[in-house]
Amino acid sequence: MACRMPYIPCMIESSSSSPASQSSLFRDPAERRLAEALAGLASVCPFLPARVELEQQALGDRFVAGAPVWSVGEDDDNPNVQRIASVAAESVERWRRRLQRRSAPDDEVQLYRQVAFLVLYEGVSAEVVDACAVDPTGRLEVYAAFLEDHRRLLVEPGVAQDAPEHLFACIYQVRRAFLEVYGGLSGASAPAVALRAAAWRSIFSVDPQRYRRFLYRTLPAVPTLVRGPTGTGKELVARAIGRSGYIPFDPHRQRFVAAPTLRSVNLSALPATLVESELFGHVKGAFTGAVRDRVGWLAELPPGGAVFLDEVGDLDPVVQVKLLRVLEERRFVPVGQTEPQQLSGKIIAATHVDLEQAIERGHFRRDLFYRLCGDPVRVPSLRDRLDDAPAELAQITRALLTRDLGPDATDALVGQVVDQIVRDRGDDWPWTGNVRELAQCVRGVLVHGHCRASGPSAPSDGLATLAAAGATLADVQQAYVRVVYAREGSYRSAGERLGIDWRTVRSHVSS
Repeated sequence: MACRMPYIPCMIESSSSSPASQSSLFRDPAERRLAEALAGLASVCPFLPARVELEQQALGDRFVAGAPVWSVGEDDDNPNVQRIASVAAESVERWRRRLQRRSAPDDEVQLYRQVAFLVLYEGVSAEVVDACAVDPTGRLEVYAAFLEDHRRLLVEPGVAQDAPEHLFACIYQVRRAFLEVYGGLSGASAPAVALRAAAWRSIFSVDPQRYRRFLYRTLPAVPTLVRGPTGTGKELVARAIGRSGYIPFDPHRQRFVAAPTLRSVNLSALPATLVESELFGHVKGAFTGAVRDRVGWLAELPPGGAVFLDEVGDLDPVVQVKLLRVLEERRFVPVGQTEPQQLSGKIIAATHVDLEQAIERGHFRRDLFYRLCGDPVRVPSLRDRLDDAPAELAQITRALLTRDLGPDATDALVGQVVDQIVRDRGDDWPWTGNVRELAQCVRGVLVHGHCRASGPSAPSDGLATLAAAGATLADVQQAYVRVVYAREGSYRSAGERLGIDWRTVRSHVSS
Protein backbone atom coordinates (compact mmCIF):
# COMPACT_ATOMS: atom_id res chain seq x y z
CA MET A 1 0.00 0.00 0.00
CA ALA A 2 1.43 3.39 -1.00
CA CYS A 3 1.66 5.84 1.87
CA ARG A 4 -0.56 8.85 2.16
CA MET A 5 1.11 12.17 1.52
CA PRO A 6 -0.03 14.26 4.49
CA TYR A 7 -1.10 17.41 2.66
CA ILE A 8 -0.47 19.30 -0.50
CA PRO A 9 0.23 22.89 -1.53
CA CYS A 10 -3.07 24.26 -2.73
CA MET A 11 -3.29 24.74 -6.48
CA ILE A 12 -6.52 26.78 -6.49
CA GLU A 13 -6.62 30.56 -6.71
CA SER A 14 -9.34 32.90 -5.49
CA SER A 15 -12.01 34.46 -7.67
CA SER A 16 -12.21 38.19 -8.27
CA SER A 17 -15.97 38.38 -8.67
CA SER A 18 -19.09 37.05 -6.98
CA PRO A 19 -22.87 37.61 -7.14
CA ALA A 20 -24.30 40.64 -5.37
CA SER A 21 -26.55 38.58 -3.08
CA GLN A 22 -24.42 36.57 -0.68
CA SER A 23 -24.69 34.72 2.61
CA SER A 24 -22.07 32.96 4.67
CA LEU A 25 -21.10 29.48 3.60
CA PHE A 26 -20.45 28.51 7.22
CA ARG A 27 -23.13 28.22 9.88
CA ASP A 28 -21.04 29.28 12.86
CA PRO A 29 -17.51 30.41 13.81
CA ALA A 30 -16.49 26.84 14.65
CA GLU A 31 -17.25 25.69 11.11
CA ARG A 32 -15.31 28.63 9.73
CA ARG A 33 -12.31 27.69 11.90
CA LEU A 34 -12.53 24.12 10.61
CA ALA A 35 -12.48 25.37 7.02
CA GLU A 36 -9.47 27.59 7.77
CA ALA A 37 -7.56 24.71 9.35
CA LEU A 38 -8.29 22.38 6.43
CA ALA A 39 -7.35 25.10 3.96
CA GLY A 40 -4.14 25.67 5.89
CA LEU A 41 -3.30 21.99 5.57
CA ALA A 42 -3.78 22.39 1.83
CA SER A 43 -0.93 24.88 1.62
CA VAL A 44 1.46 24.09 4.48
CA CYS A 45 4.81 22.41 3.88
CA PRO A 46 4.19 18.83 5.07
CA PHE A 47 7.54 18.60 6.88
CA LEU A 48 7.17 21.54 9.28
CA PRO A 49 5.66 21.65 12.80
CA ALA A 50 2.86 23.93 11.57
CA ARG A 51 1.30 20.88 9.93
CA VAL A 52 0.74 19.18 13.29
CA GLU A 53 -0.75 22.36 14.76
CA LEU A 54 -3.24 22.56 11.90
CA GLU A 55 -4.09 18.88 12.34
CA GLN A 56 -4.95 19.57 15.98
CA GLN A 57 -7.14 22.51 15.02
CA ALA A 58 -9.01 20.52 12.38
CA LEU A 59 -9.52 17.33 14.40
CA GLY A 60 -10.01 18.63 17.92
CA ASP A 61 -10.69 15.69 20.24
CA ARG A 62 -10.15 13.26 17.37
CA PHE A 63 -6.47 14.23 17.10
CA VAL A 64 -4.11 11.37 18.01
CA ALA A 65 -1.25 12.84 20.07
CA GLY A 66 2.16 11.28 19.54
CA ALA A 67 1.11 9.48 16.38
CA PRO A 68 4.07 8.00 14.48
CA VAL A 69 5.33 9.81 11.45
CA TRP A 70 3.77 8.36 8.30
CA SER A 71 6.05 5.86 6.63
CA VAL A 72 6.70 5.24 2.98
CA GLY A 73 5.54 1.90 1.62
CA GLU A 74 3.93 0.69 4.85
CA ASP A 75 0.32 0.32 5.93
CA ASP A 76 0.63 2.06 9.29
CA ASP A 77 0.09 5.61 8.06
CA ASN A 78 -0.39 8.49 10.46
CA PRO A 79 -4.01 8.10 11.65
CA ASN A 80 -4.39 11.88 11.78
CA VAL A 81 -3.83 12.06 8.02
CA GLN A 82 -6.57 9.52 7.42
CA ARG A 83 -8.94 11.37 9.74
CA ILE A 84 -8.23 14.68 8.03
CA ALA A 85 -9.15 13.09 4.70
CA SER A 86 -12.46 11.91 6.14
CA VAL A 87 -13.29 15.27 7.74
CA ALA A 88 -12.42 17.11 4.53
CA ALA A 89 -14.65 14.84 2.42
CA GLU A 90 -17.60 15.21 4.79
CA SER A 91 -17.21 18.97 5.09
CA VAL A 92 -16.78 19.71 1.40
CA GLU A 93 -19.99 17.82 0.57
CA ARG A 94 -21.91 19.87 3.10
CA TRP A 95 -20.49 23.14 1.78
CA ARG A 96 -20.97 22.09 -1.84
CA ARG A 97 -24.72 21.68 -1.32
CA ARG A 98 -24.91 25.16 0.22
CA LEU A 99 -22.98 26.69 -2.67
CA GLN A 100 -25.44 25.17 -5.13
CA ARG A 101 -28.29 26.97 -3.34
CA ARG A 102 -26.66 30.37 -2.77
CA SER A 103 -23.53 32.38 -3.39
CA ALA A 104 -20.88 33.09 -0.77
CA PRO A 105 -18.19 35.74 -0.18
CA ASP A 106 -14.96 35.38 -2.13
CA ASP A 107 -12.83 34.48 0.89
CA GLU A 108 -15.19 31.64 1.83
CA VAL A 109 -15.27 30.34 -1.74
CA GLN A 110 -11.48 30.32 -1.64
CA LEU A 111 -11.52 28.21 1.53
CA TYR A 112 -13.95 25.83 -0.14
CA ARG A 113 -11.70 25.45 -3.18
CA GLN A 114 -8.73 24.58 -1.02
CA VAL A 115 -10.64 21.91 0.89
CA ALA A 116 -12.11 20.56 -2.36
CA PHE A 117 -8.61 20.12 -3.71
CA LEU A 118 -7.69 18.07 -0.66
CA VAL A 119 -10.58 15.77 -1.45
CA LEU A 120 -9.62 15.53 -5.14
CA TYR A 121 -6.07 14.71 -4.12
CA GLU A 122 -7.07 11.94 -1.73
CA GLY A 123 -9.37 10.47 -4.36
CA VAL A 124 -6.75 9.71 -7.01
CA SER A 125 -3.19 10.51 -5.91
CA ALA A 126 -2.14 7.07 -4.69
CA GLU A 127 -3.62 5.30 -7.71
CA VAL A 128 -1.96 7.73 -10.13
CA VAL A 129 1.51 7.26 -8.63
CA ASP A 130 1.12 3.48 -8.43
CA ALA A 131 0.07 3.31 -12.09
CA CYS A 132 2.89 5.63 -13.23
CA ALA A 133 5.41 3.54 -11.31
CA VAL A 134 4.55 0.69 -13.69
CA ASP A 135 4.26 2.81 -16.85
CA PRO A 136 5.07 6.54 -16.44
CA THR A 137 3.40 7.49 -19.71
CA GLY A 138 0.67 4.87 -19.80
CA ARG A 139 -3.03 5.60 -20.18
CA LEU A 140 -4.66 6.44 -16.82
CA GLU A 141 -8.21 5.19 -16.52
CA VAL A 142 -8.53 6.94 -13.16
CA TYR A 143 -8.69 10.29 -14.96
CA ALA A 144 -12.33 9.65 -15.81
CA ALA A 145 -13.22 9.33 -12.12
CA PHE A 146 -11.20 12.47 -11.39
CA LEU A 147 -13.19 14.39 -14.03
CA GLU A 148 -16.45 13.34 -12.38
CA ASP A 149 -15.26 14.51 -8.97
CA HIS A 150 -13.90 17.73 -10.45
CA ARG A 151 -17.22 18.50 -12.07
CA ARG A 152 -19.17 17.69 -8.90
CA LEU A 153 -16.95 19.64 -6.49
CA LEU A 154 -15.85 22.61 -8.60
CA VAL A 155 -17.83 22.93 -11.84
CA GLU A 156 -21.38 22.37 -10.58
CA PRO A 157 -21.01 24.80 -7.63
CA GLY A 158 -19.68 27.33 -10.14
CA VAL A 159 -16.23 27.82 -8.60
CA ALA A 160 -13.97 25.99 -11.08
CA GLN A 161 -11.16 28.06 -12.59
CA ASP A 162 -8.24 25.80 -13.51
CA ALA A 163 -8.36 23.23 -16.28
CA PRO A 164 -8.88 19.76 -14.80
CA GLU A 165 -5.84 18.34 -16.61
CA HIS A 166 -3.65 20.97 -14.91
CA LEU A 167 -5.01 20.09 -11.47
CA PHE A 168 -4.49 16.42 -12.26
CA ALA A 169 -0.87 17.13 -13.20
CA CYS A 170 -0.42 19.08 -9.96
CA ILE A 171 -1.76 16.14 -7.95
CA TYR A 172 0.76 13.81 -9.59
CA GLN A 173 3.60 16.25 -9.01
CA VAL A 174 2.80 16.80 -5.34
CA ARG A 175 2.41 13.12 -4.57
CA ARG A 176 5.60 12.28 -6.44
CA ALA A 177 7.51 15.12 -4.77
CA PHE A 178 6.48 13.97 -1.31
CA LEU A 179 7.65 10.43 -1.97
CA GLU A 180 10.94 11.65 -3.43
CA VAL A 181 11.70 14.12 -0.63
CA TYR A 182 10.52 12.08 2.33
CA GLY A 183 11.78 8.78 0.96
CA GLY A 184 15.14 10.12 -0.19
CA LEU A 185 16.05 12.50 2.66
CA SER A 186 15.76 10.50 5.85
CA GLY A 187 16.12 11.67 9.43
CA ALA A 188 14.08 13.32 12.18
CA SER A 189 16.66 15.81 13.50
CA ALA A 190 16.00 19.52 13.12
CA PRO A 191 18.69 19.88 10.40
CA ALA A 192 17.19 16.95 8.45
CA VAL A 193 13.66 18.39 8.71
CA ALA A 194 14.92 21.79 7.59
CA LEU A 195 16.60 20.15 4.60
CA ARG A 196 13.36 18.48 3.51
CA ALA A 197 11.50 21.76 3.87
CA ALA A 198 14.14 23.54 1.75
CA ALA A 199 13.84 20.88 -0.94
CA TRP A 200 10.05 21.23 -0.88
CA ARG A 201 10.32 25.00 -1.37
CA SER A 202 12.73 24.45 -4.26
CA ILE A 203 10.01 22.46 -5.99
CA PHE A 204 6.90 24.49 -5.14
CA SER A 205 8.24 27.86 -3.85
CA VAL A 206 6.94 29.48 -0.66
CA ASP A 207 3.60 30.38 -2.27
CA PRO A 208 1.71 27.35 -3.63
CA GLN A 209 -1.02 29.47 -5.23
CA ARG A 210 1.53 31.55 -7.09
CA TYR A 211 3.21 28.32 -8.13
CA ARG A 212 -0.04 27.02 -9.59
CA ARG A 213 -0.76 30.22 -11.45
CA PHE A 214 2.55 30.62 -13.26
CA LEU A 215 5.64 29.43 -11.39
CA TYR A 216 5.11 25.83 -12.49
CA ARG A 217 6.18 27.14 -15.92
CA THR A 218 8.94 29.56 -14.87
CA LEU A 219 10.47 27.95 -11.77
CA PRO A 220 12.55 25.48 -13.82
CA ALA A 221 14.48 28.50 -15.12
CA VAL A 222 15.80 29.12 -11.58
CA PRO A 223 18.85 26.87 -11.00
CA THR A 224 19.25 25.16 -7.64
CA LEU A 225 22.66 25.11 -5.95
CA VAL A 226 23.13 22.33 -3.40
CA ARG A 227 26.02 22.97 -1.02
CA GLY A 228 27.48 21.06 1.88
CA PRO A 229 30.48 19.03 3.04
CA THR A 230 31.59 16.06 0.98
CA GLY A 231 29.73 12.85 1.73
CA THR A 232 26.53 14.47 3.01
CA GLY A 233 24.29 13.19 0.22
CA LYS A 234 23.97 16.22 -2.05
CA GLU A 235 23.13 13.90 -4.92
CA LEU A 236 20.09 12.65 -2.96
CA VAL A 237 18.84 16.22 -2.60
CA ALA A 238 19.37 16.76 -6.32
CA ARG A 239 17.44 13.58 -7.10
CA ALA A 240 14.52 14.56 -4.87
CA ILE A 241 14.23 17.97 -6.51
CA GLY A 242 15.11 16.92 -10.04
CA ARG A 243 12.61 14.07 -10.24
CA SER A 244 9.75 16.20 -8.88
CA GLY A 245 9.23 18.60 -11.77
CA TYR A 246 5.85 19.50 -13.23
CA ILE A 247 4.89 17.12 -16.07
CA PRO A 248 1.87 18.13 -18.21
CA PHE A 249 -1.04 15.73 -18.60
CA ASP A 250 -2.56 15.12 -22.03
CA PRO A 251 -6.34 14.89 -21.46
CA HIS A 252 -7.04 13.53 -24.94
CA ARG A 253 -4.63 10.62 -24.68
CA GLN A 254 -5.19 10.48 -20.89
CA ARG A 255 -1.50 10.13 -20.10
CA PHE A 256 1.42 12.20 -18.90
CA VAL A 257 3.64 13.48 -21.69
CA ALA A 258 6.92 12.29 -20.12
CA ALA A 259 8.47 10.28 -17.31
CA PRO A 260 10.33 11.89 -14.38
CA THR A 261 13.89 12.38 -15.63
CA LEU A 262 17.17 13.41 -13.98
CA ARG A 263 20.48 13.30 -15.87
CA SER A 264 23.68 13.44 -13.78
CA VAL A 265 27.12 14.65 -14.88
CA ASN A 266 30.15 14.50 -12.56
CA LEU A 267 32.07 17.51 -13.84
CA SER A 268 35.26 16.69 -11.94
CA ALA A 269 35.57 13.33 -13.69
CA LEU A 270 35.49 14.68 -17.26
CA PRO A 271 37.84 16.87 -19.34
CA ALA A 272 36.38 20.22 -20.40
CA THR A 273 35.82 19.10 -24.01
CA LEU A 274 33.85 16.06 -22.91
CA VAL A 275 31.80 18.14 -20.47
CA GLU A 276 30.67 20.31 -23.38
CA SER A 277 29.87 17.28 -25.49
CA GLU A 278 27.92 15.59 -22.69
CA LEU A 279 25.86 18.68 -21.92
CA PHE A 280 25.45 20.42 -25.26
CA GLY A 281 26.05 17.60 -27.75
CA HIS A 282 28.23 17.81 -30.85
CA VAL A 283 28.14 17.29 -34.60
CA LYS A 284 30.24 14.85 -36.57
CA GLY A 285 33.77 16.17 -37.10
CA ALA A 286 33.54 18.87 -34.42
CA PHE A 287 36.70 17.49 -32.81
CA THR A 288 39.00 14.49 -33.02
CA GLY A 289 36.98 11.41 -32.19
CA ALA A 290 33.59 12.93 -33.04
CA VAL A 291 32.71 10.29 -35.63
CA ARG A 292 28.96 10.88 -35.43
CA ASP A 293 26.46 13.45 -34.20
CA ARG A 294 25.63 13.30 -30.52
CA VAL A 295 22.58 14.79 -28.83
CA GLY A 296 23.51 16.40 -25.51
CA TRP A 297 21.63 15.83 -22.29
CA LEU A 298 20.29 19.37 -22.26
CA ALA A 299 18.56 18.67 -25.56
CA GLU A 300 17.26 15.28 -24.39
CA LEU A 301 15.45 16.67 -21.36
CA PRO A 302 11.70 15.98 -21.50
CA PRO A 303 9.14 18.32 -19.88
CA GLY A 304 9.75 18.38 -16.14
CA GLY A 305 13.28 16.98 -16.52
CA ALA A 306 16.49 18.18 -14.89
CA VAL A 307 20.27 17.94 -15.26
CA PHE A 308 22.43 17.52 -12.16
CA LEU A 309 25.89 19.07 -12.44
CA ASP A 310 27.89 17.50 -9.64
CA GLU A 311 31.09 19.22 -8.41
CA VAL A 312 30.37 22.42 -10.31
CA GLY A 313 33.14 24.08 -8.28
CA ASP A 314 35.70 22.16 -10.38
CA LEU A 315 34.28 23.28 -13.72
CA ASP A 316 36.84 24.46 -16.26
CA PRO A 317 36.82 28.29 -16.68
CA VAL A 318 36.03 28.00 -20.40
CA VAL A 319 32.97 25.85 -19.70
CA GLN A 320 31.97 28.20 -16.87
CA VAL A 321 31.47 30.94 -19.46
CA LYS A 322 29.29 28.70 -21.61
CA LEU A 323 27.25 27.48 -18.65
CA LEU A 324 26.66 31.10 -17.60
CA ARG A 325 25.30 31.84 -21.05
CA VAL A 326 22.99 28.85 -20.84
CA LEU A 327 21.61 30.01 -17.49
CA GLU A 328 21.11 33.58 -18.69
CA GLU A 329 19.62 32.87 -22.11
CA ARG A 330 18.10 29.41 -21.58
CA ARG A 331 19.78 28.41 -24.84
CA PHE A 332 22.84 26.35 -25.75
CA VAL A 333 24.87 25.57 -28.86
CA PRO A 334 26.14 22.04 -29.59
CA VAL A 335 29.89 21.77 -30.23
CA GLY A 336 30.55 22.44 -33.92
CA GLN A 337 27.20 24.14 -34.55
CA THR A 338 26.12 27.77 -34.66
CA GLU A 339 22.36 27.47 -34.27
CA PRO A 340 21.27 27.66 -30.59
CA GLN A 341 18.76 25.24 -29.09
CA GLN A 342 16.25 26.02 -26.37
CA LEU A 343 16.69 24.65 -22.85
CA SER A 344 13.39 23.57 -21.30
CA GLY A 345 14.54 21.67 -18.21
CA LYS A 346 15.95 22.60 -14.82
CA ILE A 347 19.62 22.76 -13.86
CA ILE A 348 20.71 21.59 -10.42
CA ALA A 349 24.32 22.07 -9.36
CA ALA A 350 26.19 20.81 -6.32
CA THR A 351 29.57 21.40 -4.74
CA HIS A 352 31.37 21.06 -1.43
CA VAL A 353 33.88 23.72 -2.51
CA ASP A 354 33.78 27.11 -0.78
CA LEU A 355 32.79 29.05 -3.89
CA GLU A 356 33.36 32.41 -2.25
CA GLN A 357 37.02 31.48 -1.64
CA ALA A 358 37.28 30.02 -5.15
CA ILE A 359 36.06 33.38 -6.51
CA GLU A 360 38.69 35.27 -4.53
CA ARG A 361 41.39 32.95 -5.92
CA GLY A 362 40.15 33.49 -9.45
CA HIS A 363 39.04 29.89 -9.91
CA PHE A 364 35.29 30.50 -10.18
CA ARG A 365 33.35 33.23 -11.94
CA ARG A 366 31.47 35.62 -9.68
CA ASP A 367 28.66 36.15 -12.20
CA LEU A 368 28.14 32.38 -12.53
CA PHE A 369 28.03 32.09 -8.74
CA TYR A 370 25.24 34.65 -8.52
CA ARG A 371 23.28 32.94 -11.27
CA LEU A 372 23.53 29.60 -9.46
CA CYS A 373 22.53 31.08 -6.10
CA GLY A 374 18.94 31.86 -7.06
CA ASP A 375 17.84 28.82 -5.05
CA PRO A 376 20.49 27.71 -2.55
CA VAL A 377 20.03 24.54 -0.48
CA ARG A 378 22.43 23.73 2.34
CA VAL A 379 22.98 20.07 3.32
CA PRO A 380 23.95 19.63 7.00
CA SER A 381 26.90 17.55 8.15
CA LEU A 382 26.27 14.19 9.79
CA ARG A 383 27.81 15.48 13.03
CA ASP A 384 25.32 18.38 13.14
CA ARG A 385 22.44 15.95 12.67
CA LEU A 386 23.64 13.60 15.40
CA ASP A 387 24.32 16.47 17.81
CA ASP A 388 20.67 17.45 17.48
CA ALA A 389 19.24 13.91 17.52
CA PRO A 390 21.61 11.02 18.42
CA ALA A 391 18.91 8.49 17.47
CA GLU A 392 19.36 9.58 13.87
CA LEU A 393 22.40 7.28 13.65
CA ALA A 394 20.04 4.30 13.71
CA GLN A 395 17.65 5.91 11.23
CA ILE A 396 20.37 6.63 8.68
CA THR A 397 21.90 3.19 9.21
CA ARG A 398 18.50 1.65 8.52
CA ALA A 399 18.20 3.65 5.30
CA LEU A 400 21.68 2.54 4.19
CA LEU A 401 20.99 -1.10 4.96
CA THR A 402 17.63 -0.97 3.22
CA ARG A 403 19.27 0.51 0.13
CA ASP A 404 21.88 -2.27 0.02
CA LEU A 405 19.93 -5.25 1.36
CA GLY A 406 16.27 -4.49 0.75
CA PRO A 407 13.88 -6.58 2.89
CA ASP A 408 16.81 -8.32 4.61
CA ALA A 409 17.50 -5.10 6.55
CA THR A 410 15.58 -6.28 9.63
CA ASP A 411 15.21 -4.45 12.93
CA ALA A 412 17.55 -6.94 14.58
CA LEU A 413 20.24 -6.40 11.95
CA VAL A 414 19.98 -2.61 12.21
CA GLY A 415 20.36 -2.84 15.99
CA GLN A 416 23.39 -5.10 15.75
CA VAL A 417 25.14 -2.85 13.22
CA VAL A 418 24.47 0.32 15.20
CA ASP A 419 25.67 -1.27 18.46
CA GLN A 420 28.93 -2.31 16.79
CA ILE A 421 29.46 1.14 15.29
CA VAL A 422 29.00 2.77 18.69
CA ARG A 423 31.42 0.29 20.29
CA ASP A 424 34.06 0.94 17.63
CA ARG A 425 33.62 4.66 17.12
CA GLY A 426 31.96 5.97 20.28
CA ASP A 427 29.27 8.62 20.59
CA ASP A 428 31.52 11.59 19.76
CA TRP A 429 33.14 10.38 16.55
CA PRO A 430 33.54 13.44 14.26
CA TRP A 431 32.30 11.69 11.08
CA THR A 432 34.41 13.93 8.86
CA GLY A 433 33.38 11.82 5.87
CA ASN A 434 29.70 12.30 6.80
CA VAL A 435 27.11 9.83 5.51
CA ARG A 436 29.56 8.37 3.00
CA GLU A 437 31.90 7.47 5.86
CA LEU A 438 29.00 5.97 7.79
CA ALA A 439 28.07 3.88 4.74
CA GLN A 440 31.62 2.52 4.61
CA CYS A 441 31.42 1.78 8.31
CA VAL A 442 28.14 -0.10 7.89
CA ARG A 443 29.67 -2.24 5.14
CA GLY A 444 32.71 -2.87 7.33
CA VAL A 445 30.49 -4.24 10.09
CA LEU A 446 28.64 -6.47 7.61
CA VAL A 447 31.83 -7.83 6.05
CA HIS A 448 34.40 -7.81 8.86
CA GLY A 449 32.22 -7.55 11.96
CA HIS A 450 33.76 -4.19 12.96
CA CYS A 451 34.68 -0.74 11.64
CA ARG A 452 37.76 -0.02 13.71
CA ALA A 453 40.12 0.63 10.77
CA SER A 454 39.22 4.19 9.85
CA GLY A 455 41.17 4.35 6.59
CA PRO A 456 40.88 7.59 4.65
CA SER A 457 38.23 8.91 7.04
CA ALA A 458 40.64 8.86 9.98
CA PRO A 459 40.60 11.92 12.21
CA SER A 460 43.08 14.56 11.14
CA ASP A 461 43.90 16.14 14.50
CA GLY A 462 47.33 14.50 14.93
CA LEU A 463 49.63 11.70 13.87
CA ALA A 464 49.22 9.99 17.21
CA THR A 465 45.49 9.70 16.64
CA LEU A 466 46.06 8.27 13.18
CA ALA A 467 48.50 5.71 14.54
CA ALA A 468 46.09 4.72 17.31
CA ALA A 469 43.41 4.22 14.68
CA GLY A 470 45.65 1.75 12.82
CA ALA A 471 45.91 3.83 9.65
CA THR A 472 48.37 2.73 6.98
CA LEU A 473 50.79 5.09 5.21
CA ALA A 474 48.48 5.10 2.21
CA ASP A 475 45.57 6.01 4.49
CA VAL A 476 47.53 8.93 5.98
CA GLN A 477 48.47 10.20 2.53
CA GLN A 478 44.93 10.01 1.29
CA ALA A 479 43.55 11.66 4.42
CA TYR A 480 46.05 14.53 4.11
CA VAL A 481 45.27 15.08 0.43
CA ARG A 482 41.57 15.27 1.29
CA VAL A 483 42.20 17.79 4.06
CA VAL A 484 44.25 20.03 1.75
CA TYR A 485 41.60 19.71 -0.97
CA ALA A 486 38.87 20.73 1.47
CA ARG A 487 40.91 23.76 2.55
CA GLU A 488 41.91 24.87 -0.95
CA GLY A 489 38.53 24.42 -2.59
CA SER A 490 39.59 22.89 -5.93
CA TYR A 491 41.70 20.10 -7.35
CA ARG A 492 44.06 22.52 -9.09
CA SER A 493 44.85 24.68 -6.07
CA ALA A 494 45.24 21.58 -3.88
CA GLY A 495 47.64 20.09 -6.43
CA GLU A 496 49.69 23.29 -6.43
CA ARG A 497 49.83 23.24 -2.63
CA LEU A 498 50.90 19.58 -2.52
CA GLY A 499 53.23 19.70 -5.50
CA ILE A 500 51.34 17.00 -7.41
CA ASP A 501 49.13 16.88 -10.49
CA TRP A 502 45.49 17.87 -9.94
CA ARG A 503 44.36 14.52 -11.37
CA THR A 504 46.24 12.75 -8.58
CA VAL A 505 44.38 14.89 -6.07
CA ARG A 506 41.10 13.91 -7.70
CA SER A 507 41.95 10.21 -7.53
CA HIS A 508 42.61 10.43 -3.78
CA VAL A 509 39.44 12.43 -3.09
CA SER A 510 37.07 10.39 -5.21
CA SER A 511 38.31 6.90 -4.31
